[in-house]
Amino acid sequence: MTKSIFVGNIPYGAMEREIKEFFSVCGQVHEVRFVMDFRRGRFRGFGFVTMEEADADKALIDMDGAEFQGRPLKVTKAQAKNVQEKQSA
Repeated sequence: MTKSIFVGNIPYGAMEREIKEFFSVCGQVHEVRFVMDFRRGRFRGFGFVTMEEADADKALIDMDGAEFQGRPLKVTKAQAKNVQEKQSA
């Protein structure tokens, strides 16, 4: 079973393949998806990494605060969009 994790504070010049390679030390990365601001046509500085559940759990511990291209990453459990909307209401 796979699990998605949220990755924030990604440098704007980073590429999805670089994040995939960086997280691969924790296990197989199935997908990396950067979130884009389509109005401005640029990357918003965060995204999601999908891995096997055990590998994602390891990444949550090992990669939170890890320096990537000079910036400390913020790695947390991804939440469903409807859960985030309920929390902000």
